[in-house]
Amino acid sequence: MHILLAISRGIDRINDQFGVAANWCVLLSALISCAESLLGFWWSSTKWITATYPSLAWVERLFQPMFNFYQHNSVAMIDTQLYMFAGMVMLGAAYTMKVNEHVRVDLFYGMASERVRIWIDILGTLFFMFPMCFVLIYFTWGWFVQSWASGEVSADVGSLVRWPLRLMLPVGFTLVVLQGISELIKRYEALRTHRKLKYEYETPLQ
Repeated sequence: MHILLAISRGIDRINDQFGVAANWCVLLSALISCAESLLGFWWSSTKWITATYPSLAWVERLFQPMFNFYQHNSVAMIDTQLYMFAGMVMLGAAYTMKVNEHVRVDLFYGMASERVRIWIDILGTLFFMFPMCFVLIYFTWGWFVQSWASGEVSADVGSLVRWPLRLMLPVGFTLVVLQGISELIKRYEALRTHRKLKYEYETPLQ
């Protein structure tokens, strides 16, 4: 049992790090979105000013290198935000499972005893979560390989390759499977020793 608990702790540490990465994806996505919006507004405003007041044409020339960067990279900036969105969801899913913060929609779980909840978690993980994750890993890995081999990009000029987005899917579901193994070990230990689980589900405030 000590070996299994060590494996569980190792998986938790791995997904803790991916949770940190998901948090960074949130921050980077917000910064890139803000920069893209500000540059777009700055560019369009400068165009309007120089068209209305030709004597201020020097303003556009002053910031032309920045505007050139925006024109050539605006689509790539939007694609980068998509990468960050995929990272925050798929890399953060396993960590969210670890801290038991996924939204639950149930009729009986909240009213059940702790031991019954543990059995619901075990059976749900084995017969619902694992099979679905394995199916999704199988199909999304094929999508990633196909995208990688073809160098898939979107139809927009200047867009980035799509395979990093595709890769996030099998990686994310694999991390969820690993965290599911960790949670099974914890619940088996809780059943065996009557130990109270560290994280308990709390009904959200309505």
